[in-house]
Amino acid sequence: MSEKLFCTYCGNESTDDSEFCGKCGNLFINDVQCINHSERDATGVCTICLQAYCKKCGLRVNNIFLCDEHSSYEIVEGMARVFGSPDEALVNYIKSCLENEGLHPFIYNRKATPMHLGGSDHSLFRAAGDSQNVIINEIKLVVPCSEVPEAEKIIKEIENQSE
Repeated sequence: MSEKLFCTYCGNESTDDSEFCGKCGNLFINDVQCINHSERDATGVCTICLQAYCKKCGLRVNNIFLCDEHSSYEIVEGMARVFGSPDEALVNYIKSCLENEGLHPFIYNRKATPMHLGGSDHSLFRAAGDSQNVIINEIKLVVPCSEVPEAEKIIKEIENQSE
């Protein structure tokens, strides 16, 4: 039976047989090479694609290690935005499709309040990957970071069927 291990970077609980922290991407083992540069040591594991990357190919965004490709994703509480729309029925439909495929989607709705600057659609709060242009009056569908590739594949199939 494996014992509990706590990530030295974020404090997340893992097992002693884990190679990296699933919450922040911190590596627990040495001598892991970057997937793109086999001569370079990896500095973390992207929490979305679960691949190891060096400093040149990955970075920490709000304390979460992401590869360059995934560094612009909006991430809240360990879950990444995979779909968004002001249409609640559409978001619920996509959510049910993801659930039917065994994924764990969650609807996240960050409505504008008087605390927002730049109009009612923009916020001072910034999640990992948030840019100045993120609209907050959107109903967001988020999934655990490790489920992003599968969720995006399913959503693309749904969008292709509706065309």
